[in-house]
Amino acid sequence: MHLGLADVDLPAILRRMDENGIEMSWLLTWEETDPPLKHLYIPLPPEPILEAHAKYPGRFIPFYAPDPTDPEAGKRITQSVQRGIRGCGELKVSIRWEDPVIEQYLEVVQSHRLPLVFHMEEPRYQYVPSAEGFFQWLLERLLNDKFNGISRYYLNKLAEHTGILRRRIEMNRVCFPGILFDFAFLEQRLVQFPQIRFIAHGPDFWNHISVTRHPMYIHQKGSYSTFGIIDRLLESYPNLYCDISGLSGYNALRRDRKMARSFLEKHSDKVLYGTDNTTLPLLELLRSMKLGKEQMDKILRKNALRVLE
Repeated sequence: MHLGLADVDLPAILRRMDENGIEMSWLLTWEETDPPLKHLYIPLPPEPILEAHAKYPGRFIPFYAPDPTDPEAGKRITQSVQRGIRGCGELKVSIRWEDPVIEQYLEVVQSHRLPLVFHMEEPRYQYVPSAEGFFQWLLERLLNDKFNGISRYYLNKLAEHTGILRRRIEMNRVCFPGILFDFAFLEQRLVQFPQIRFIAHGPDFWNHISVTRHPMYIHQKGSYSTFGIIDRLLESYPNLYCDISGLSGYNALRRDRKMARSFLEKHSDKVLYGTDNTTLPLLELLRSMKLGKEQMDKILRKNALRVLE
């Protein structure tokens, strides 16, 4: 969960937890000093999280992830541990796993034996309106996240083949460089830092639950017969975990329930339940898959406690 994201304050988080029988929640920050899409960035500092933990120590576990490009990031992690931070997260910055600053950052995270929650998102073009008005608003919705990317896909095809709206689209789109999306270098970091419990989520991670992917969708759709790279990584590396929070996790489990049930059964030691401030019926979806009691206990509680040991 995040304090301050989607207008969710501390009373709202406690209310959601009580309504859903949730004993404890991890509270995560979001810090990026130079976000490429500034209008989409919502700074979520650690101070309110530490205050929430101090007030309700039995309900909240505080996490904090400073921006790795900050020269003081390592020092800030160490100071935060001294203040009671139990994990590093959410790491959601537009850099790649191969970046040298990540290596320095992970050295500090490993030295404190912290779990690391990180986000993965592919590069893309983002339409940024240059003026106000209904037409600009409409293009911004249709060329970004509306209809799971379908409208973006077909509008770009239309512009490419006919020239209609091409100039307008090209003038107002900004390159978003992605977030920690390079799986090859992620694998190298898993090998390099075996004492860190890496916990992955985000659309790029969950889209790779299958081999087949279509460029039309932000969140992949449809049934599939073969698992993607995340299955191999979870199987191969004992220090990689994943959380099913947010639309990305919910969508990955819902799109093919038979395959999702098989995935959860296979990786029940590695999967963590979460919401990421959404009200999606993820708990109901999990229960509908009729996993064994021990598997559900691991996903809902035991795995989260184990990675904090």
